[in-house]
Amino acid sequence: MKGFFISIFTCLSCIGVVAQSDLQQLYDTQKAFEQAAADKGIRSAFLEFLADDSVIFHPNAVNGRAFWKARENSSPALLIRSPTYTDIAANGLIGYTTGNWELYPKGKTDPLVKFGQYVTVWEKKQDGKFRVSLDIDITHEKLSFSEIKRITPIDKRIPPINKSRDLNRRGWSAVDPSMNFLRMSMSKKALGGAYEKFAARDVRLLREREPPIIGRKNVVSATKRYTSIEFPKKTAMHESADMAYVWNACEYANSLEGTEKGNCLHIWKLRDKKWWIVLGVFARVSNETQPTLKNRQKNRRSQ
Repeated sequence: MKGFFISIFTCLSCIGVVAQSDLQQLYDTQKAFEQAAADKGIRSAFLEFLADDSVIFHPNAVNGRAFWKARENSSPALLIRSPTYTDIAANGLIGYTTGNWELYPKGKTDPLVKFGQYVTVWEKKQDGKFRVSLDIDITHEKLSFSEIKRITPIDKRIPPINKSRDLNRRGWSAVDPSMNFLRMSMSKKALGGAYEKFAARDVRLLREREPPIIGRKNVVSATKRYTSIEFPKKTAMHESADMAYVWNACEYANSLEGTEKGNCLHIWKLRDKKWWIVLGVFARVSNETQPTLKNRQKNRRSQ
């Protein structure tokens, strides 16, 4: 019996070591992409690291490799990315990185620099290397040092692997909770109510023109005015062990500013026998039609 417990402990320790190794490999791959973007240019870097079936958004979902192959190779634009958080599935097959980006359209000396946040979902391929499965970003004003420090966890970007994490040997799927989240966002509880039920305590939300929103309470407060207009006609989902991601086109009625359209991404993690949203993205697609403000409608009715 003693030998049995020793074997179990040894097995769990090996899982932790392997998972930590995969997480470090994922982080190193992200840094290699950043270096390639600086040395070879944005187009070459993406073509080197994108999977054949990768999805990017410009502004709607397109095949990543097809998009970048069609772009000119002589652009002087410089992209700088800096990860603030990295995580990976228990089996090491999918993971994600998120952080800050800066874009200098005409090179490093260009004063018209743009800023934002990115999320890259990575998948380990048969050759043992990570390739980009999905890449999405949002824009916002430049963050101060204190704001960057606030959104960067104390764990210095690479969190320690929890050896007791659920390997999902029961085969629990994230399909039901993700569909229930979408349905609830259409109800009277709105998007804020859906996040309150399904978001993890340490959830991160990236929203256009806003700095990252951290924590369930803050996310609920920021989204309580949004109600999904209709159930998405198309959703795409991939899950592996204790991690899953879902993306879809989304459209919300904002109680202050009319409707907003965009692309949504949610990353789910299995914790304590329940799937939780740990990261959400709403990348707004610009609409040439100006939203009709609610108070403007009221004024017209009173005339």
